[in-house]
Amino acid sequence: MQRFTRFTLAATLLAGCGADGTDSNTGAGAPSTDPTAGQANPFAAGPATGGTGKEDTAYVNPDGVEVEVDIEADLEGAGFRSDRGPAELGQFAVTYLRKKGDFYLESLAEHVASRNRVEWRVDGTWLTAEQAKAVDATKLNHFRIRGVNAVLLNRDAGGATLGKVFTATVPLKPYSIMTDAGDTCADDDDHISLSQSVYWYRWNPANPKCTVPTQEMTLTVSKTFQAAQATYPEYDRLTADGKVTAVVIFGQIGDGAITDSDPGMWAFKRMGTWLKDGGFQEAATAPVGKRYTKKIGTTDVEVDLYSPNDFSGLGDYAHFANFQRALSEHEIVVYDGHSMLGASDFWARPQYPDNYQIFLYGGCLGYEYYVKPIVDGKKGFANVDIMSSVIEVTANAVMFAGPALAEIFKGLGNGYKTTWRDILVAVRRGVGDSTFGASGVRDNCFTPTGSRCAADGGATEPTDGEVETGRFENATAQAIPDNAASGIKSVISVPESFPVRGVTVELNVTHSYVGDLKITLKKGRKTVTVWNNEGDDQKNIEATFDLGGFDGVDAKGDWTLSVVDTAAQDAGSLTSWALTLRR
Repeated sequence: MQRFTRFTLAATLLAGCGADGTDSNTGAGAPSTDPTAGQANPFAAGPATGGTGKEDTAYVNPDGVEVEVDIEADLEGAGFRSDRGPAELGQFAVTYLRKKGDFYLESLAEHVASRNRVEWRVDGTWLTAEQAKAVDATKLNHFRIRGVNAVLLNRDAGGATLGKVFTATVPLKPYSIMTDAGDTCADDDDHISLSQSVYWYRWNPANPKCTVPTQEMTLTVSKTFQAAQATYPEYDRLTADGKVTAVVIFGQIGDGAITDSDPGMWAFKRMGTWLKDGGFQEAATAPVGKRYTKKIGTTDVEVDLYSPNDFSGLGDYAHFANFQRALSEHEIVVYDGHSMLGASDFWARPQYPDNYQIFLYGGCLGYEYYVKPIVDGKKGFANVDIMSSVIEVTANAVMFAGPALAEIFKGLGNGYKTTWRDILVAVRRGVGDSTFGASGVRDNCFTPTGSRCAADGGATEPTDGEVETGRFENATAQAIPDNAASGIKSVISVPESFPVRGVTVELNVTHSYVGDLKITLKKGRKTVTVWNNEGDDQKNIEATFDLGGFDGVDAKGDWTLSVVDTAAQDAGSLTSWALTLRR
């Protein structure tokens, strides 16, 4: 497991990442304000009726997209730091863009491999990092890094087209910024004392007194990703043993000694109350903290809650054993507490189990810093989904993990029809914005009607003598009538006769609200649902579906795709579709 080199520019505790909250029913010691006031207990809601709804991290967000960008800028005064200087200058862009809103750039400063991704322009020629080692360091003053992850939300998401250029104001001489600027280019912060090492985090060139030389770093969209089809938690893997285990780690939010008035302690108590009101039973004993159990459908659900006394945050080495136990023994792991600037290596310390897990990360800047070390620990996205925020989190676990867990648990009782979009929309309602998204979920295999993937976990390919017989396409576009039960029908005629052993359908549908759509494929007397009012307000469907239900059907003849818009107002068209048959 890779260990991260600690980033020397950021070894300071980042406070203020948890939300204070109160409840008039909790008695003395409750915080002064209640961020969950008016928020319904998600565990007490009625049963769900169904889904309503790499460098690439396979990210999904109801109001945003993930892209890759190429960043390019000048760098003066790096000297011997030139190998890591570009990634460190990028930290100023991370802060600048985050404070503007809607554009959130992944940090590369802690990634050891990032220095090998840098390219330098010397005498008009681009050199790789390896080639640049032989060049006089004084010539290394203009760089680029290709393929940096970024999440674009809301207005910026709409402009996420290839070649689109965004800019970020950053210093020209970052390594002397404290000497050159003092506090004139920094925002105030009650928790982080200003120094050269953390200046990037407080960077604000818009301050009227800021007069140091700056430049516009360019961030050019170099890769976009296909809009996600409806994806689900890997419910088959979660429930394989008939049990789902979860843990919520409530870290300390305040400073000083831990007391009952700490917001983390308050949230710990509130979550327990919510679980009991939602039909969970508190166990007489628990290995750590408190345990709550409930049977949902045919699955036993077990939720452990760790208080700040059990693990207070990413600097609590005294209780690291509890942290390790949480990761080792639970399929769903929630962390709610302080992060440490430059301490994502803490997540590289534990041993990660090989089974599939879901992480709900509530620390500051989770997407920018903390997705990568968790993915490294899990040896890739095949065994993990991660929900994280792109900003300093102002919502405690009651607000973000409560809705997320409740939606996941509802899926156990509704035929596993709860999608990741349903989960994220519920979180959006809980926290009031779309800053939480999910990484690693766009290519998940599970669907309520069968796996999208081959048995070996890869893309579906012919096996055991199965031969792919070709791809048939209908590229005749048809408008989909709005709110009409008749819908449209599109036919592909297959000339060859053989028994079908596998069917794949590719859809290209343009529509402003795909949650209105029901799409089925029919051959003879057999009809299989491809899309069943999923995706909520997602726009367009460009996706491939592996369908069950046609085994043994004669391939020859008409295959009919039906598309019905089941609600008024939104409209669209079937642009094209394709059929691949295997035998």
